[in-house]
Amino acid sequence: MEGGGLLGKAMEQMSEGTVLAEISSEGDPSQDSDLLFGGKQLPYGVGMGLGAFLLSWLLASPSVQSNYAWSGIVPVALLGASFFLVWNAIDRRFVEVLAVVYLLLAASPFIASSVSTSSITISESSLSLDSTEIDLKIRQSGGLFSSSIDSAEVSVSLSGNVVWSDSVSFSIDRSDGIGDYGLLTLTVSDFYSGNPDPSGYEVTVEAGDSSDSFNLDSKHLLRTVEEVQTESFGYMGTGSDCSGNTDNCVLGVVLTTWIGLDAIGSSRPGGMPLANYNVTATLSEGTDLAVSYPSITVVNGIATWEDSDGEYGDGELQVGDYGSELPLDGSESATEFDRMYIPLSDFKSSGDYGCYTFSVDVTQSNPWGAESSVGSETYYEYEKSGSTESWTLVSNC
Repeated sequence: MEGGGLLGKAMEQMSEGTVLAEISSEGDPSQDSDLLFGGKQLPYGVGMGLGAFLLSWLLASPSVQSNYAWSGIVPVALLGASFFLVWNAIDRRFVEVLAVVYLLLAASPFIASSVSTSSITISESSLSLDSTEIDLKIRQSGGLFSSSIDSAEVSVSLSGNVVWSDSVSFSIDRSDGIGDYGLLTLTVSDFYSGNPDPSGYEVTVEAGDSSDSFNLDSKHLLRTVEEVQTESFGYMGTGSDCSGNTDNCVLGVVLTTWIGLDAIGSSRPGGMPLANYNVTATLSEGTDLAVSYPSITVVNGIATWEDSDGEYGDGELQVGDYGSELPLDGSESATEFDRMYIPLSDFKSSGDYGCYTFSVDVTQSNPWGAESSVGSETYYEYEKSGSTESWTLVSNC
């Protein structure tokens, strides 16, 4: 009994040792790795680390990072796997040193790239006072030991198509509170190809080993007139204002035109404060000219014309900022409308009753507009019924 008892205890102890060994073997990840890599974790880990290190140098290039920024994940993942294999194959006491080595391996290409290469960023754009040029503010980062920039390849695209490109002199030669920057000037007439679509104009600048793209402000590039609208109404007088047996009479006409972007529905055209164009306006009595308004020139939001000593308003007006309205003032004041009207006495024609045509034509020189003009005509019947005169919009003459 006693011997059997000792033998039984010995067998139990051997059985428990075997079970613990099996459990220990199952819980040790290094055992699995040994099985997977045939006991060659260290050479496999080192080889994978060297491959990841070389790959990280390749992917750290600014040209690669600008187009495939996500590619940096690949060498990081490989270095992580390499770290795991080497960590399992060496004495765990060296894990801190190993971690530092791997961090340096992962970071060194990007640190070296940031020191030896530079990147540019187009931070903002501004329009010149005369609206003829756009200045791009370009900043440079990194590149402590990189070569200086002395030129840039510039292209402008509209709807994905390059409309202008050139090689220009450029350098980072200014500074402000943020840092160093350079100014690159674009002449609007060089690349303008019509009003911007929803995607707008995009400028791309390549300097050194870096490039950047920037969407130009579409409000700065609305330059082509798309629609013209016209309106005239009779300025009425009563009692002593009228002559003969007329109680209510037309003293003159108020002429207005709207020039700008294509209108939506029954709206007025949109304002264009930076458009340059020429305006011709006439009011005809049948085939005779009743009013031949002086030619109007609009440049950078300022309309000018010959006022003929006050016969045609003030001779200068700012337009486009608060809508597209361009009033064609005359010599007499319509105080209640804060306008100047053209009296019938200033008509070049007889000013009799009949049908009148108010016509406005707008032309633009290249590159702002097409060769054909954009215009509008409206028709009005000047007539008398009883003792009352009227100036009424009609469909045609």
